Amino acid sequence: MTTRAAGTTPAATALPVPAPRVTPDAERVLVVAARPDADGLAAAQVYADRVGGEATHAGAKGLDAAVREASKVLVLDPGAVRARMTRDRAFTATADPAARRELLTRLAPYQDRVSWLSRPA
Repeated sequence: MTTRAAGTTPAATALPVPAPRVTPDAERVLVVAARPDADGLAAAQVYADRVGGEATHAGAKGLDAAVREASKVLVLDPGAVRARMTRDRAFTATADPAARRELLTRLAPYQDRVSWLSRPA
């Protein structure tokens, strides 16, 4: 056992080096409905089941943290006509303009990972 004299610090080489974070090979996909309510969440869940991701909506409390952790964010934002004419449940929840603008503002810092989908592929 070695003792240290008062006022000295260990050399930098003696400090443990943290191991690098291991990230999974599969990318983490987050599906966000622009409509901030239960209808939006239901639509996002339909699409998330298809792509193997997680679902949330624009009004969710933990949205910012979820977006930070995701490697890819897909926003479902169909227009009113598309929502009425489609049979695809993932594209039936329309958002009002105010909700759309607020979500756009919240996602702006992550624009390199965000894709907006307005119709089925």
